Amino acid sequence: MMKPAGKLSLRFVSYFIIFYLLIISGFIISLVFFAIFINGHVGDNIHIMTSSEIKDDAVVERGDSIKIADYLVKRAKENVGQLYLLNQSMNIVDYTGDTCELCGMTDNEIMALKRPGMHTWEIPNYYLLFLPTSPVQPLFEEAFQDWKEKGQIPSELLQRLQDKKASVEIYNEQWNRVEVIGERFKKLHKPQLLEEKYDIFEHKEFTQNAALEDGSTLVVRMPNPSYKPFEEPFNKAMVLFVSIFFGGHIFLLIGVTFLSISVSRQFVRPLVYVISRIERLTQFDYSKVKDRKIHHRKTGELKRKFKLFQPVDESINNLSERLSSNERQIKQVEQLREEWITGLSHDLKTPLSSIYGYSTMLASEDYEWTKEEMRVFATTMQEKATYMDALIQDLTYTYQIKNKAIQLEKVLLPLNVWLPQFADEQVSVKVYGDIMLEADELLLKRILDNLITNAKKYTPVGTKVNVEAQNLGKEIMLTIADKGPGIPQEELDNLFERYYRGTNTTDDTTGTGLGLAITKQLIDLHDGTISVQSGAEGTVFVLKFNCK
Repeated sequence: MMKPAGKLSLRFVSYFIIFYLLIISGFIISLVFFAIFINGHVGDNIHIMTSSEIKDDAVVERGDSIKIADYLVKRAKENVGQLYLLNQSMNIVDYTGDTCELCGMTDNEIMALKRPGMHTWEIPNYYLLFLPTSPVQPLFEEAFQDWKEKGQIPSELLQRLQDKKASVEIYNEQWNRVEVIGERFKKLHKPQLLEEKYDIFEHKEFTQNAALEDGSTLVVRMPNPSYKPFEEPFNKAMVLFVSIFFGGHIFLLIGVTFLSISVSRQFVRPLVYVISRIERLTQFDYSKVKDRKIHHRKTGELKRKFKLFQPVDESINNLSERLSSNERQIKQVEQLREEWITGLSHDLKTPLSSIYGYSTMLASEDYEWTKEEMRVFATTMQEKATYMDALIQDLTYTYQIKNKAIQLEKVLLPLNVWLPQFADEQVSVKVYGDIMLEADELLLKRILDNLITNAKKYTPVGTKVNVEAQNLGKEIMLTIADKGPGIPQEELDNLFERYYRGTNTTDDTTGTGLGLAITKQLIDLHDGTISVQSGAEGTVFVLKFNCK
């Protein structure tokens, strides 16, 4: 049986899948309309056809005659040219258009024919030849001949120029347009005459030119009836695409709105309940809530249609218990902080009182102190000031570690060579085997100094502090053991807190009370651990570091 969390996930996933499929469908429909529009408004360039596209249906047999397929006839006309169907003996089998330009030519003349835009395709048993025709060519030849012979354009030719919206233009040697006959177009620049117009659909007009004897140039121009540029239909198709896409999304938005209303009926009420629980938590109210619309009156369990949210309800109950527990711990920490501040105030006040008292005595004019007395006063004041300075330095150091201002400079330390430096008449050091520990040497020395010094304080006369190191495979373990009286359980629980030295703040124990807190922070900085075991037979500190 599927868990409630799985059911909730499955339901939401199904909603999103449906929503995603609707978006994809709308996108595909928009693309289809985009492609249909582009296909209907952009010219079908005959030059991009391949032999594999036309070899099966290019030729149609009609009785005893062989004809070019109708779709190729239409495409040739659209591209302003003629298609010729040739057999392998160069005989013309069929052609498109009203006249046959190649019919009166020999094979050699056809082979020597060079015209921009000519194209051939090899198909089974035949060849197709596309021969572009220029609508401006007849007008140009007649205009050029008349201008050469008469220096003017006859009225009959002028009428045909006007019918075709064409023009005859004369440019002098400096390429200034000196005369326009017929339609007036934008002035040409000389490099424009160098264009090879293979793509019939991308040029607004046909042009043909020739140089005259006086150095001027005659140009005949007329609009291209097959002008179908890609950019303009593409822009319109994009507008159509965007309109359909966003129009579809409006309908989709309406559908999502109704779907959202349906979803809200199933999920919003429980979510409101959950939010109310969270608001109660922000007010520190951790008691359980029983909503009659959601919970059964007798059992307090969630009603059937809200069972899907049972894991959420249980999680909030667990969170309430955890927050309640945390609040109790915070109160304990606050109490500890109060004790911490009280102890710190005491330890700062005591040396300050001594310094103030001795300085007042030294400043008094009622009595003249001997040099020996002043030396004792100064020594005491110096000791108290030194203690206060150490306390402030340790406090600063703990906060530097907390704020990650201390950078480790790890090196490999051979403990069998490095650790014996701590041995003396009170300390015994043993290293089992050749152990290499990667650590910051100065910080590791401070860790061991703190622990060994602390152990010495509580070690009875005639006993030693035992320091040992051994390799456990994945970890390196250091132990510092003493034979002292042990540490009470209450103090063990707070041993590594900042400035905790037990409940006795009136003794004369030296130290700032921050040594063990700093030690733990430094060990944490090395990704190590520290634990302590204490009883009537003594105390053992256990340090563990990962092997590299």
